[in-house]
Amino acid sequence: MAKQKGRKLLIKIGNGATPTEVFTVLCGLTSKTMTINNNEIDVTTADCTDPGGAMWTEVLAGAKRVSVSGNGLFKDEAAEATLNTLAMDDDPIANFQVIVPDFGTFRGGFFVSSVEYGGEQEGGVTYSLALASTGAVTFTAA
Repeated sequence: MAKQKGRKLLIKIGNGATPTEVFTVLCGLTSKTMTINNNEIDVTTADCTDPGGAMWTEVLAGAKRVSVSGNGLFKDEAAEATLNTLAMDDDPIANFQVIVPDFGTFRGGFFVSSVEYGGEQEGGVTYSLALASTGAVTFTAA
């Protein structure tokens, strides 16, 4: 696979429509990150035939979590308004997509952990977001 431009990694927010949900790019984001975390459950026990011998860690798979973050310039577009409305909602969960170019799409429900706005006197208004998966996240290869 060829190297890809970072600006082609996209975070999209869903509009919640059924049966066909429409996803819109949060295109003001200039920096985007997605992290897949796997928790481990330590189930290490001594060897019954040699209890005084070396112990090796044994683990079971625990909970999975996907975190998404981004920051960039506020463009005052519909997708950003949807994000703001969602962040202010009593239950700030919506479907999002993260598209990794020429690799695939991650999709699932995400909890909006934070949305932050800022600005410098000699610059544009910026915003950042942090999302945490709630439920399974699926991956579809490109």
